[in-house]
Amino acid sequence: MNDIFIKYANEDIKSELTSIGFDSCYIGNASKKYSGRLLKIFNLKPYEANILKQLCLSLGFDCAVNRDSVTCKCEYTDCLIFATIGQLNNLVKKLQYQPFRLKEIADLILNSLAAMPLPLKLKNYTFDWQRPYIMGILNCTPDSFSDGGKYNTTEKALERTLQMIQEGADIIDIGGESTRPSTDSVPVDEEIKRVIPVIKAIRKENLSIPISIDTRNYLTAKEAIEAGADIINDVSGFNYDENLLKYITQNNIASVIMHSNKIPADSTDFTDKDIIENIYINLNEKINKLQNMGLEKSNIIADSGIGFGKSHKSCYEILKRHNEFSSLGIPMLLGISRKSFMEGDIKDRDEKTALYSILVKGVNIHRVHNVKLIKQYLDYVSNML
Repeated sequence: MNDIFIKYANEDIKSELTSIGFDSCYIGNASKKYSGRLLKIFNLKPYEANILKQLCLSLGFDCAVNRDSVTCKCEYTDCLIFATIGQLNNLVKKLQYQPFRLKEIADLILNSLAAMPLPLKLKNYTFDWQRPYIMGILNCTPDSFSDGGKYNTTEKALERTLQMIQEGADIIDIGGESTRPSTDSVPVDEEIKRVIPVIKAIRKENLSIPISIDTRNYLTAKEAIEAGADIINDVSGFNYDENLLKYITQNNIASVIMHSNKIPADSTDFTDKDIIENIYINLNEKINKLQNMGLEKSNIIADSGIGFGKSHKSCYEILKRHNEFSSLGIPMLLGISRKSFMEGDIKDRDEKTALYSILVKGVNIHRVHNVKLIKQYLDYVSNML
């Protein structure tokens, strides 16, 4: 697949120059020229890249391309450009008069400059993404890695939900199946028994708090929505149940798509040279697919899938470069709460989760167990700025 698309580039400039095949003899000097926030444009024909480079030079900045693009020896090349917002807007104006797919690049650049996600409206709530929101985790399971068995009755689950709302949760995420490694699938009828009574009980107490159902099964999702849930959070990225994909798109239901290779996750890491681009391309394709099937862009949330089939090294790379996903123009959910890549006892991971909640860039929703602590950290940083 060779559709062109655009994303924020890795802040490690030398790494990005190497990745597009830039002449290694000049990487040292070039890295100084391209320091700053970059845009990376993928899959241009050499003649498209050459025109783009000349336009950039005419506006006072440069465009890094594969060294073989000048002679057209490479079939495709990725490009790196660094410019001010004003320069990029001037580039857009020039691209709109160019041949081939350069007009399409103009639209992509404009989209990347206006990458703030569209507001999401659920019942009486409007998520405008002007601040990070908190999704409180409610595991109605006996075997979840962190709190399995603590809230596996309707009464306990309702009590915990009301507590999280009081502590500052903006969304309640309810799950009836553990997706930790080495767990067996839960029969759909059992999953339904675990979560539907809880959703109904919450709706009797609170008619407006947004509820997310954490499931990969169509029947569970359908019954959850009918019982009062608002969002479908599918950790399989809608790869598991085709009926669920049809259901959300036909009914325009707010949904979270997560990047994952296998559910439950195993220890097999992705072997791609750039884990971020692997995730970005996968999410970008799914976002486009959902929109083409009828789901409005404002109803799409994305999750990079930290901890699902990814090594600890890859998890930290995602945290370091998470802001690159912002150019998707979709709100990003971060689900790292108490996960094993942080190491140490589970009870000690809340502080690390809270620390990352304020350090990691480009996060719109924090999915967490300890709502109170994360709320305190986020409020503290907000008051400082």
